[in-house]
Amino acid sequence: MKKRLSIFLFFTISAFAQQHPSIIFLSDTQQPMWIETLRLTEHENEKATKTIFRAIQCESTAVGIFHLGDVTSIGMTDSNWKLFDEFHKDLHVPVYPVIGNHDYYLFQEQALEQFKKRFPKIPTTWYSVVIKSVGVIVLNSNFPKLSDDEHNQQLQWYHEQLARFEYDSTITSVIVLCHHSPYTNSTIVYPSQDVQQKFLVPFFMYNKTSVFMSGHAHAYEHFQKMGKELFVIGGGGGLLHPLLTGKRQRFPDLFSQQSTMRFFHYIECSIQPHSLLFSVRKLRNDFSGFDTVDSISVKFKQ
Repeated sequence: MKKRLSIFLFFTISAFAQQHPSIIFLSDTQQPMWIETLRLTEHENEKATKTIFRAIQCESTAVGIFHLGDVTSIGMTDSNWKLFDEFHKDLHVPVYPVIGNHDYYLFQEQALEQFKKRFPKIPTTWYSVVIKSVGVIVLNSNFPKLSDDEHNQQLQWYHEQLARFEYDSTITSVIVLCHHSPYTNSTIVYPSQDVQQKFLVPFFMYNKTSVFMSGHAHAYEHFQKMGKELFVIGGGGGLLHPLLTGKRQRFPDLFSQQSTMRFFHYIECSIQPHSLLFSVRKLRNDFSGFDTVDSISVKFKQ
């Protein structure tokens, strides 16, 4: 009996040791607004968000969760945060927010109060976090909402943070996050030229910057430029956006399953000894579970 128990414990401990810590990324969990349904089709969107939230709560290896903005449809209204609050209250893993355009609705001051109430430890709407050996930089791409001073402070801080992570020997990879997508084939929202110029140009200058991730466009898209990966992950439950495909694409999408409509999803990033493994977790059409539909390995650069 003791021998069986020892064997069981050995394999249990070995299996646990082989599990790598993971970071979860999701975006655009806002409820559909009536005016949006005039152009886009609803598909049990609130149920999709709840199902994604429940799946993330069960991610046993998660050590951090990043929400890339548009947590809710109208940020100033307390009741619109209900879904997120239910999800957040039972979590034992920290949630790091990126602020989206809907999170500012309708009146900025009141909306920011609601945002700060949920995330009191976040000092500004741009900040950085180190998870294991991965440096994550969070930026505010709502440029019209920032004063001139805030805009200049963020850009100066961003350049300094990129340099600090680049020369920190304990950092193996850098991920940059913002809400508005620099590249997207969405027919509803356009690529942000401001993000391209202000955030991507510095991002491409450094060796350790490996992944740029955004939301806003309600789809999953995967682009690559200058050897770096760019993901759009706006499939957290908002009304899905049609995409330009084939020769109509603005940017070549590397996702193999080309279609005008994508799916609800989130991303699990496994921190492995020499790389990051990004797994796109697609919610099945019948809401019965999730499938991994894309997997991208990004090696650390020293």
